[in-house]
Amino acid sequence: MIAAHSSPVMVRVGGSDFFSAPDALVTLDQIEGALAYLDTVGTRAEDEVYKRVRLKLTSAYGILHRELHQRGHLHEHSPVTDHDAHHP
Repeated sequence: MIAAHSSPVMVRVGGSDFFSAPDALVTLDQIEGALAYLDTVGTRAEDEVYKRVRLKLTSAYGILHRELHQRGHLHEHSPVTDHDAHHP
């Protein structure tokens, strides 16, 4: 089961940008933690459910990660998420 603690509400004020690099980095950490939990100590769901949940998490991670890079925010990676863009 995936649960959230709150539901964010976003309001555009004066053309402000919804993106916050610090918040994105925290969210990436949370997604990594959810994946680690899912793959290790979490009660294993049926294969179809497990794969669907894992795909949602990895997709969300990828979208947010690409957005960080497109905006020029390079950041630390875990050994699992490291990639060549950080090693020119």
